[in-house]
Amino acid sequence: MMSVFDDAEILQAMLDFEGALAAAGSRCNLFEPSVARSISRCCRISKFSISELSETACQHGTVVVPLVHHLTKLVSAFDERASNWVHFGATSQDVIDTAMVVQLRKALVILEVDVQRLVLALETLVDRFGNQIMIGRTLQQPSVPITFGQKVSGWKSALLRNWNRIQLSASEAFSLQFGGAAGNLSSLGTDGQRVRTALSEILELNSPDDVWHAHRDRVVALCSSVSIFVGGLGKIALDISLLLQAEVSEVSEKIDANRGRSSAMPHKRNPVNCLIALAGAKRAPHLLATLLDAMPHEHERALGGWQVEWVTIPAIFEIAAGSISAVANMCEGLEVNPKKMKYNLDALNGLFMSEKLMLELSKKVGKATAKEIIDAACNEASIQNTHLVKILQSDKRFLKEFTSDEFDELTDLDGYLGTSSFK
Repeated sequence: MMSVFDDAEILQAMLDFEGALAAAGSRCNLFEPSVARSISRCCRISKFSISELSETACQHGTVVVPLVHHLTKLVSAFDERASNWVHFGATSQDVIDTAMVVQLRKALVILEVDVQRLVLALETLVDRFGNQIMIGRTLQQPSVPITFGQKVSGWKSALLRNWNRIQLSASEAFSLQFGGAAGNLSSLGTDGQRVRTALSEILELNSPDDVWHAHRDRVVALCSSVSIFVGGLGKIALDISLLLQAEVSEVSEKIDANRGRSSAMPHKRNPVNCLIALAGAKRAPHLLATLLDAMPHEHERALGGWQVEWVTIPAIFEIAAGSISAVANMCEGLEVNPKKMKYNLDALNGLFMSEKLMLELSKKVGKATAKEIIDAACNEASIQNTHLVKILQSDKRFLKEFTSDEFDELTDLDGYLGTSSFK
C-alpha cells in the first residue's frame, strides 16, 4: 500500500493523466494522433528526476508545475509542435485529483485481498467452534452465556457491512476531475465536454455530472468509510486482545518464538497484530477529522484545505492496509481454547443463570419477590463460593414453585443460548 502512494507511483499517475489527456484530445480531433503519441512516449517517470521535481515543487506549492515544464521540454526535443498541446486545457488540480483517484482505485484492490482472507478465516472459526459456549461479557463483567460463533459472526457481519460501505463510496468517488483553470473548461470552448467524456473513458473513471475540485464530499465519504472500516477491525483486535490475556486465555495467537518478544521479559509474547490494528483505530479518526475540517473550500480552489489531503488520504489507506493485514494474519492463526472457555464459565458458579431464574420465578411470585430471592441467592453463592443451584436447592421459597423436572430445565445451559446457538 505504501508503494501505491510513494513519489514515483503518484508522479507516474500524474503522467498517465497527461498521456490520457493527449489521447482524448486526439480522439476529439483537436490534433492528429501523432501529437498524442509524441506526448505519451515521454510520460514515463524514468525520464524525470524526482529530487529535482521535489526541489522545484516547493517554489510553486505543487509538483505539477515542474512536472509539466519538464514534460514539455522532453516532447519539444523531438516534436516541437506536439509540445504546444502538453497539459492543454488542464490545471494542476485536475492532474493531482485524478491521479489520487487512480491510486485509490489500486488501493482498494490491495485491501480486498486481505478482506477476503479475513472473511474466510472467520468462517473457518465459526465452522470449527461456532457452538462452543463461553461467557458473554458486558461492561467487561460476566453476563450470560453465548457461543463463540455469535462473537465471530458479529465480527464478520460488521466487516462485510463496512467493506460494502467502502465499495459504495468508491463507486461515487472514482470520478474524473477535469475542469481547467476555474472548473468550466473555458480554454477548450465547445470541445470541453467531449474531451472530458473521452478522458474519463480512457482512464476508466466516472464522468461526473459536474466538476468536484471545490466539493470534496465524495472523496471524504470514501475516507470516512475506510476509517469506519479501520474502527471495525479495531473492535475485532480489542476483543481478541482481551480474550488472549493470560488470566482469560480463551484464545491465543499462533505461536511464533520470534514474534512479539519483550526486550526485558523473556516469558512475554506481546499481541503485535492486535497492537497494529488498535493503533490504527486510534489514529484514523483524527486523520479523518482533518479532511472534514478542510471540506469548506474557498471559491473555485482551496488555499491549504485541498493541499492537506495530499498526505492525509494516503495515510488513512496505509493504516487500513496495515490493520486488515494484521487482523487477517491473526485470525488465520487464531487458536481457540474450549477447555478454558468452559473453565471460566464454570468458575462463575452458575451466577450467569440469574437472569433466567429471576424471570421464570417472577412469573410465579411477581418481579419484586423474585428479585429479592435471586439477589439473596447470588450474594450467598458469592460469599460461600458455592454454585447458585446449590443455594437455591436449599431455598424453600424457590423450590415450592418448581418441580424437579422444571428446575432441571431452568438450569439447562443449552436452553439459555437463544439466537446465539448455531445448532
